[in-house]
Amino acid sequence: MAHQEDTPMPNAPLTPDADNDAEGSPESPRAEPTSPVIDYSPAAIPYSEAFENALMSAILENDHSAPRTPLPSIPVINPTTLPVPLDSALRTYASPIPGVFLTHENGYHTGGPGPIPTSIVEFARKFIADEGIVDREGLESAVRRAIEDRMGIVRKRMEKREEAVRRNKGVERGLEDLRVQRAAEVSVQEKLKLKR
Repeated sequence: MAHQEDTPMPNAPLTPDADNDAEGSPESPRAEPTSPVIDYSPAAIPYSEAFENALMSAILENDHSAPRTPLPSIPVINPTTLPVPLDSALRTYASPIPGVFLTHENGYHTGGPGPIPTSIVEFARKFIADEGIVDREGLESAVRRAIEDRMGIVRKRMEKREEAVRRNKGVERGLEDLRVQRAAEVSVQEKLKLKR
């Protein structure tokens, strides 16, 4: 087999067309960020059973908690601390999910600021085009419908989760009973060995 030498990669942009705006002006959608971008999206954070169970309870109980007073300054949240517990004092902004407050206005349900503005604008344009929206009333109606539809899906998923949690607790109880039974059997065996 012939040995293949490493060839240096050309100094190419990491993404297509990233070098089209050589100036990198702030107006350009392709301008490089001036600081590292932190991903607060729910998909980027580790799974937390306790958080998911608390979220499930909040959604299924449909708890309409009293409004909270926003903090005097926007909290800086270390992404390694996500998800932020639902009862955290950092959660002061209302969300479409009753009983769930956000750490930032229009932030993620897991905590932290929401998507970058360009992503929001892109989503809004696509939503308006897909829904054929032409006026403010149409937009408000479509948004309300979309939220209701998504909340219906979320409720169904959380109902399935609740059933799975119940089943898992039953399995855990059964396993604990078996552990206790096995410990008693081992104890009896040890006593019988000593008597021989």
